[in-house]
Amino acid sequence: MKKIVTVFAIVLGCFATYAQEFTATEKYTVVNERSLDQKEENGRALIDLVATENLSNPIATLKIAEQELLEEVHITSLKAPGLEAIVEILKVELVYSACCVSTDTYYFLVSEDRDFINLPRLENVYCEDPETDTHYIFPIQSYGREGMILRTKKHYTATHETKEIEVTQSFVWNDDDFDQEEAISAIK
Repeated sequence: MKKIVTVFAIVLGCFATYAQEFTATEKYTVVNERSLDQKEENGRALIDLVATENLSNPIATLKIAEQELLEEVHITSLKAPGLEAIVEILKVELVYSACCVSTDTYYFLVSEDRDFINLPRLENVYCEDPETDTHYIFPIQSYGREGMILRTKKHYTATHETKEIEVTQSFVWNDDDFDQEEAISAIK
């Protein structure tokens, strides 16, 4: 019996470790890139985040900071993040390249009812070697806390390993809406 419990604990540990990271997903994509009036949005463009099964129904509309500098869009997913009534977290990263690389990162909590709740956008700028960057950590991830979403600043060593994680803000998950327009920034 002790062997079965040990094997079960190891298998559960491996599954939990695998589930802790965001993985690429093909369930969602971005479409409908369009320009805005120069006077209204300072020349920004918009793209819609949609489920690939329903391209005509936008989940969210994202603003592109500098269309000509946009290099890549990454969409990843974290299944079963450990938040009540939330089945997955979508992470959408818009990567811009100039003399420095910058990212705008959007997080969307997907509820059991297929509602999408967005967290405040995170901005990171990487010039030369990254020393710090800002992320959200969810309960199922390393350093996560039960029932909480943590906004953290990760500090790196010269060899790009995580040196320290500083919690800069925590949200107790109570099925809240978060302000869409607020941006949280970290500059390296």
